Amino acid sequence: MSTILLSLLRNIDTFEHIRVAVCAAREYERELSVKPANAGPVSAAIVL
Repeated sequence: MSTILLSLLRNIDTFEHIRVAVCAAREYERELSVKPANAGPVSAAIVL
């Protein structure tokens, strides 16, 4: 058990980086899923 705890403590920075990356990915997905209220032809032209 102590070996596992020591391993986790050594890799705490790695876990933090993974957590930050997951949070950033979720935020990116959230931004992609939000559609502007006035999505008209101009918005479609920008997307194309």
